[in-house]
Amino acid sequence: MKGWWTLSMTSSLVFGAVVHEAEGAEVMHTGAQQVAIERLLNTGRVLYVAAHPDDENTRLLGYLANAKHLQVAYLSMTRGGGGQNLIGSEQAALLGVIRTQELLAARRIDGAEQRFTRARDFGYSKTAEETFATWGHDAILADVVWVIRSFRPDVVITRFTESPPNHGHHTASAILAHEAFEAAADPKRFPEQLERGGQTWRAQRLLLNVPRWGRDDDDGLDAYLALDVGAYDPRLGQSYGELAAASRSMHKSQGFGSAGVRGPIWEYFEPIAGRRPDKDLFEGIDTSWRRIRGATKVRTSLERARRAYRSDRPEDALPGLLAAFAALDRLAAKQPVPRVLDARDRTAEMIADAAGLYVRAVAERAEATPGSSVAVEIEIVKRRPAKIALESIDWGDSPEPDKKVLETNAVQRLEKTLRIPTDAAPSSPYWLTAPPGSGRYEAAPERVGEPEGPPARTVRIVLSSGASRFALTRPVVHVTTDRVLGERERRFLILPPVTVTPLAAHAMLPNGEARTVRITARAAVDGVAARIALPVPKGWKVTPAAHEVRFVKAGAEQVLAFSVTAPKGAEPTVVRPTATVAGRASSIRYDLIDHNHIPVQAVLQVAELRLVPLQLRLPSVRVGYLPGSGDTVADDLRSVGLEVEEIDAESLRRGALERYGAIVIGVRAFNVRRDLAPAHDALMKWVAAGGTLVAQYNTSNRWTTLTDPVGPFPFQIDRERVTDENAPVTLVDPAHRLFSSPNVITAADFTGWVQERGLYFAKTWDERYRPLLEMNDAGEAPLRGALLVAKHGKGTFVYTGVSFFRQLPAGVPGAYRLLVNLVGLGAP
Repeated sequence: MKGWWTLSMTSSLVFGAVVHEAEGAEVMHTGAQQVAIERLLNTGRVLYVAAHPDDENTRLLGYLANAKHLQVAYLSMTRGGGGQNLIGSEQAALLGVIRTQELLAARRIDGAEQRFTRARDFGYSKTAEETFATWGHDAILADVVWVIRSFRPDVVITRFTESPPNHGHHTASAILAHEAFEAAADPKRFPEQLERGGQTWRAQRLLLNVPRWGRDDDDGLDAYLALDVGAYDPRLGQSYGELAAASRSMHKSQGFGSAGVRGPIWEYFEPIAGRRPDKDLFEGIDTSWRRIRGATKVRTSLERARRAYRSDRPEDALPGLLAAFAALDRLAAKQPVPRVLDARDRTAEMIADAAGLYVRAVAERAEATPGSSVAVEIEIVKRRPAKIALESIDWGDSPEPDKKVLETNAVQRLEKTLRIPTDAAPSSPYWLTAPPGSGRYEAAPERVGEPEGPPARTVRIVLSSGASRFALTRPVVHVTTDRVLGERERRFLILPPVTVTPLAAHAMLPNGEARTVRITARAAVDGVAARIALPVPKGWKVTPAAHEVRFVKAGAEQVLAFSVTAPKGAEPTVVRPTATVAGRASSIRYDLIDHNHIPVQAVLQVAELRLVPLQLRLPSVRVGYLPGSGDTVADDLRSVGLEVEEIDAESLRRGALERYGAIVIGVRAFNVRRDLAPAHDALMKWVAAGGTLVAQYNTSNRWTTLTDPVGPFPFQIDRERVTDENAPVTLVDPAHRLFSSPNVITAADFTGWVQERGLYFAKTWDERYRPLLEMNDAGEAPLRGALLVAKHGKGTFVYTGVSFFRQLPAGVPGAYRLLVNLVGLGAP
């Protein structure tokens, strides 16, 4: 269990313990407790470095954390917001939130910890040079150095090599790890980190976890250091291959569900820098407490706890654990270094777990506003016959004595109404408090590396056992019970009284016409009145100027409509809707992310709306939409005036498609829908009768091979793509109707694109397909598989890897014109 760490120094033996994750209130099972005690005895640390969520080797992480009892952390350069989403429509920052939580869920399973840099996932990159140019090499190197200096690993392991070809983010992560391995030990590098309390650190060695992909066999692997990570752990009831599969399967937004593996699993390592090992990753490195001066009592007390521990009587380990804490507390006063401070805090948590202590602070509601009050109940249960007494509770302002002996399995409930300070900041993820740049998120230096920021409110419970006093700090959470999923926890949040969330991130304003923009105003407090406005630049027109609204209940929402007209010749502009309450204005949006495998996330960000004037002619066609893994294309097309209906599963099964002149298939639909392959014949029959079918990109790779037919004639989808959003685009057949009706497509329509041109292009195709676009990244051969068009009977089939699913939500005018022309290929 991991979380936010607080240190408490008072008289006697008082320590600050782990602030648990929302899912961490439960006491560890006895197998995990045994692992935790062994890990307390081990001072060895490993930092595993890669680029994205899902890049980590969960088999190795699980093995090192549980079999070798090391403290292991995974440093992901990015939060994965530039990837695709198989479970919803969230993209960019919100997808980054999901993947952050998926990583934390994975770490709760495999026993490792999680770290991040500020680097933003801007999509696929073909070179490290491009990646560094976007991220800012020195800025992200500083982040990696800070993580090494603060975590202090003995061994650093990279997932990827420093040599291309590879994803540019992958290559960059390996280069940065190597550079930071040296720079972290140099006091002349990033001295500002030392000024704020950091210390230089030299790890003992840097290793490459030799990639196995791309190899036809095991030839050459005998030249590397080998490690079998497939052992079975009876304490956990599974092999590390099975543990790793459960961990990796938490990456559900990427479709990385994995099957457990039993038997030997070999991993290989190549020394890159530092002391070269011959037989073991930690060869020649003392990982015992003997390495720490004055830690003899720590070691002997923890060994005593290990000998005394029994799975049916975990409390027997308490005398040794309490003695170890006392020794660590004294040692921390002399050597306040990460290994000592962290071990003290982890020992605190182990004491609580051995005593069966359950402590949770639950708010009556999920949200509160600055200056308001919220009732909080603390539940304390000591479930083992250990001598534990409650001493005091700090509700966030000052400790209040509340002495009582905790009886075994008796529930103590304590309540208090907490006042939220009037100057309390909104509970935004620390890396989203300001709009990100193109290459990295903004973050305060002290936050760099953290998965999440601190909770909005915490409570601190001071307890005692004999002469020792200890404190458990817990986040305030809100709890609901779902009739299907059962109990669910989420973070308690501080919100402005009213949030303002545009229903879409942009508004397209075609042909100088007025368009309706909708804003969801949401109350975070009962009985609040607000003035909701949409400020626009001079010369623009918005009606009404503002809405006066009143909410009866917290959580209530109103969708408010504004009519917006752009002046002639206006350029796209970004505006911020505002909510003014009692004379104070705020521009904060509220997005709720609710997926079963991660805690519910309420995400606060600066509210922004992009207004985009454009010239656009629409075909006279009714469009049917077959959703895929999640995109907003249907809504985006509706927003400019096209008639778009979602085709339900029953209509697809029956082939009842005659009401549509065009059908668009969502991204990755053939990868995630089981009903498309059986409906292929019906769809092709509908095309032959005169329909236009536009199939957006699907994937076909070594993990997911697409064998079902997509179009009327064969073509092969590959991983080919163009990652430069500004790459030149050539119209292969400028006379084709696509480029003239109903909108004339020119080079200007390919300006202002975001992240990429397209992905998963066709590599080979039947001669009956006509490629209509040619594009390539710098230094590469031209690609023509981004847009294929074929006549089939009286109709038209289109396969396109053009990333409309990114361009339309970003409000790119040319992408709208091009897609409108595609759906209108069969229109009169």
